[in-house]
Amino acid sequence: MTVSSAAEIQRVWWVPVLRGVFLLVMGGFMLANPLWSVTALVWIFGIFAIIDGVVALAEWFTQRKESGAGWWLLSGLVSLVIGLVAVIFTNGTAKFIFWMIAIWVLLVGILQIIGSIVRFRAKDAAWMWLLASGLVSFLIGLLLITHPQTSVKVVVVVLGLFAFVAGVLLVVGGFAAKGQAKQSQAGRV
Repeated sequence: MTVSSAAEIQRVWWVPVLRGVFLLVMGGFMLANPLWSVTALVWIFGIFAIIDGVVALAEWFTQRKESGAGWWLLSGLVSLVIGLVAVIFTNGTAKFIFWMIAIWVLLVGILQIIGSIVRFRAKDAAWMWLLASGLVSFLIGLLLITHPQTSVKVVVVVLGLFAFVAGVLLVVGGFAAKGQAKQSQAGRV
């Protein structure tokens, strides 16, 4: 890890941690109180995707000069657009919402896996956490697509599990990247 990349990680390590904390809170809420209302699910999902997109865009903004940062931009835009569509078109059916969630989770997973490969090639210390989060997202999205459920409660619980697991991985990854950057800086001084 170069001195400049270690310094950059030291400066922005909190962004994935913040994103992870948000996912943990949303996941915990969804698991504790599964919702029965399609409208409530649409709003929760839409707001979740919008905030996740904004945080991913903030991460891109803080790392835009780093190799592979464009994947944060793409991931943030995808989440933001899908979240806005969910909030604007709340009269959709549960089936439509289910497919939107399944496709979104699958796309986020694919983008995170690709981003982790780019970060691995750039010798970025946080590539493995991004890969783990991407694999979890991809597998949950694949599960949703191959076993369609019509129950809003099931979708909320699955989305809550996704959010909770992804949140844990992002928080741990952020702190791990910070620790590795600190060690790298200490070793070069």
